[in-house]
Amino acid sequence: MNAKQLKSLAEDYKQFAFTLLAISAFLYIGSVLPNQELNIEKKNLLLFVDCLFIAASFLCVKRSLHYKKQLEKAEDE
Repeated sequence: MNAKQLKSLAEDYKQFAFTLLAISAFLYIGSVLPNQELNIEKKNLLLFVDCLFIAASFLCVKRSLHYKKQLEKAEDE
C-alpha cells in the first residue's frame, strides 16, 4: 500500500471509532434513564449492545494505530 492509502485507512478507522463511541454513549444514556418503562431484558440487551459498540470502537482505534505505524515505517524507509 502506498502512503496515501495508509493515511486514508488510519483516518477512516479513527472516524469509525468516534462514531461507534458516540452511538454507545447514546445507548448507555437510553438504558439508564429512570423514567422509561423498559423491562430488565430490554435494558440488558441495550447494555450488551453498548458493550459491543465499545469493543468495536476499541478495535477500530487499534486498527487505526496499526495503519499509522505502518505509515510512519513507510515514511522512514
